[in-house]
Amino acid sequence: MLPKKLPKQYKRAATFIKNLKATDARQEIPDDGFSSEPSLPGSLYLVVQPRPSGSMSWAVRTKMDGKAVKITLGRYDEEGSSQQPDRPSTKQVLSITQARELAKRSIADVGRGHDPRQSKTDKLSLNYWLGEFVKTARSTGFKGRPVKASTADEYERIIETDIKPNWKHVTDIREIDERDIEKLLGKLSPGARRNAFAVLSTFFRWKSVLRVINRNVIERADAPPKPQSRQRVLSHDEIKAVWNAATSCGYPFGPIVKLLLLTGQRRDEIANLKWSELSEELDTITFEGSRTKNGHAHIVPLPKLATGIIKALPRIATSIDQMSEYVFTTFGTKPFSGFSNGKIALDKYIEPALPNWHLHDLRRSCATELAKLGIKQEVTEAILNHKSGKVSGVAAIYNRHEYHDEKHEALKVWADRLQTIVIDRPRPKLVASS
Repeated sequence: MLPKKLPKQYKRAATFIKNLKATDARQEIPDDGFSSEPSLPGSLYLVVQPRPSGSMSWAVRTKMDGKAVKITLGRYDEEGSSQQPDRPSTKQVLSITQARELAKRSIADVGRGHDPRQSKTDKLSLNYWLGEFVKTARSTGFKGRPVKASTADEYERIIETDIKPNWKHVTDIREIDERDIEKLLGKLSPGARRNAFAVLSTFFRWKSVLRVINRNVIERADAPPKPQSRQRVLSHDEIKAVWNAATSCGYPFGPIVKLLLLTGQRRDEIANLKWSELSEELDTITFEGSRTKNGHAHIVPLPKLATGIIKALPRIATSIDQMSEYVFTTFGTKPFSGFSNGKIALDKYIEPALPNWHLHDLRRSCATELAKLGIKQEVTEAILNHKSGKVSGVAAIYNRHEYHDEKHEALKVWADRLQTIVIDRPRPKLVASS
């Protein structure tokens, strides 16, 4: 025989519970006064333990990830807690009214994909959700497929470098509003500001986050303007200063800077370089499409100067019998990522200081020097893996020539030219006139 339902009216329900008698069997008495949202089905029960205990507690039955679950909300007490509890706990007491309110909140949490039995810190903290964001980007992505590994790495870098340090005060993700976004962006440089806004746009439009905070806070914030395209190209004296500073700076950042200048590749492509991407002779890099910005596989012939730099690099061990897969790494398990500190260290060796320069200027300087050397534009673009000039549009579709020999010769000529730029020549002696 099924037990009776708890009456809807509070006083009648309290009287009903007071007159309940424990039996030899466990009882689950449904609450007739509780009704969840039609889109979030669930039921509230008063659970009465068998004799001799006879203790009473509140529980919700609903479905989580398609499976039936029971969530214990707390113990029954006619007066309840002094404040409305915000999550289930077997240590707390709940009146009828408090149990009904907490049951609705718990079922709503389940509907948003969160287990209300988890701690509030876990399921509502900013750090937790930023971590889940990066995990999701790498596993399932946000549009049915994982994002490129290089994109996920960039997400993580921006989060660790620009977002987390400026949002240390945020403990509950639901408290973030457009003012927090504007304050964060105001602390960043123009380029970093735009990158952070792009990551936050994806983050706050992610369905899992939307279910938690119930609104899209990014749509109320103003998107930062696109920074002006930089035209900075290093002069020969500046190239020499950077090269010599990279020599003094040492591993891992110094060799990274030299290879960036020698090859014209993107920063993360070189910094995340794996030994498996190098040929046995260390004279070629082969990037898979997942490692490049445009998603196209890319082969970079290395001149002897670059090969010599790589041969001189240390091999970092991750354990007694295991070597790191990364060419540039600090701890062995992850590629080098300390660009800000690396550049600060590099700049200390540059005398006099270079005004307003960035690592990306090395790529632009490489392309400019190739043009000075008479290298055809389509070959330079093939070296940079950047189809935007002569080989673009329809031509890019039908022209599948990879220019391997031309790239090899061009980078060899540039390496020879670079050596003449950075070599220290003795100053000519002044000869007094007779």
